[in-house]
Amino acid sequence: MPYPPLADLHSLSWPHPGPRPSGPSPSGRHERKRSVLSRTSPGQAPGFQRFRLGGLLVTALYDGFVPILAEDLHGEPQTEIRRRLADAYLPEDGDLHTAVIGFLVEDDGRRVLVDAGSGSTLGPHTGHLREALSAAGVAAEDVDHVLITHLHPDHSGGLVTDDGEPAYPRATVHVSRAEADHWLDEKLTARATGVQKQIHEAAAAALEPYRASGRLDAFDFLDAVPGVCALDQQGHTAGHSGYLFTGGDEPVLFWGDTVHSHTVQLPCPHVSISIDSDEGRAVKARARVLDDVAGRGWWVAASHLPFPGLGHLRPDGEGYRWVPVHFKPLDQSY
Repeated sequence: MPYPPLADLHSLSWPHPGPRPSGPSPSGRHERKRSVLSRTSPGQAPGFQRFRLGGLLVTALYDGFVPILAEDLHGEPQTEIRRRLADAYLPEDGDLHTAVIGFLVEDDGRRVLVDAGSGSTLGPHTGHLREALSAAGVAAEDVDHVLITHLHPDHSGGLVTDDGEPAYPRATVHVSRAEADHWLDEKLTARATGVQKQIHEAAAAALEPYRASGRLDAFDFLDAVPGVCALDQQGHTAGHSGYLFTGGDEPVLFWGDTVHSHTVQLPCPHVSISIDSDEGRAVKARARVLDDVAGRGWWVAASHLPFPGLGHLRPDGEGYRWVPVHFKPLDQSY
C-alpha cells in the first residue's frame, strides 16, 4: 500500500533554486545577472564512498538530511548545548542539517544493506539512497539482505517504491521482533495520534510487501544473518538494534540512532533527544555502546554523523571524541 503523507516530519520550506532570467524583464527593467551558482545545478553528485574496513567492503550511501533543533536535546542546560553547537561553527539555534546515511556491506559475494533511507516519506531533502546505490554500480535487485536498525521512516521508508512495491525485490528484510511488534500493533496504531500515528502507518506500509511474500524476518537479537550479531540497543525505539559485523579482520558496528548530534552527545552522552521513545533507556544504551566501541576499537558506521559516517571513538574526559575515517584509494585497506 502507498505511504501516508508525513508532512509533519519535514517542516523545512525552501525556495526553488532555479535560475533567474537575465537581461530586460517584461516590464522593461533590467534584471540582476545570474550568479555563477545560479547557472549551475544546486544538487551534488550522488553521495557514495567506499572503504575497505578489514575484510569488508563498506559503501556509505547518502540519503539526505533532516533537521534537529537545539530544544530537542535534553539533559544539559540549553545555554550549554548552544555553546557546544556554536563552538563547532554550527547554528546556535540548533537548526542542523543532520545527515541520513545507509550502508552497503559486501562480503563473500553477499550484499547486505543496513537501513534503507527515507524513500518518499520525508520530502525532497531525503530519499536519495537508491540513487546513490545505483551510482555505486549496484542494482536494487542485487541486494540480498536489508538490516533495519529501527522503523522510523528515515531508516525504513526506502524499503518500498512510491506505489508500494518492494524496492529490493530479492532481499529478505530483518528487524527485531520487539521493533516490528511495536509499530505493527493495531491497537497501538489506533490509539496513536499525530506524527506517532503516521510513523506506525509508514512502518506497516514499509514492511507489508515483504511480509506478504515471506521475506520478513523478525528476530530475537543475537544472530541476524551469518557473521552479523544483532545487539539490543532498545531505548530510542522499542526494538532499536545495532549490527556488529564480525566476519572481517576488524569488527564494524552499525549503530543506527545511538547518536543524533555528535557535537553534543559524544562529549555529553547523557543528553537525549525528544524523539527517543524512552529517554532513560536510550541514555543507558548509548553509554554502553560508546564504551564498547571506544574500549574495543571497533569501527563505527553511524546513520547521523557527518557523511560518510565512518570512524572510531576515543575516550575524551567524561565523553568521547569522533575520529573520522580518512578517504583513500579503494585498493588500500585500513
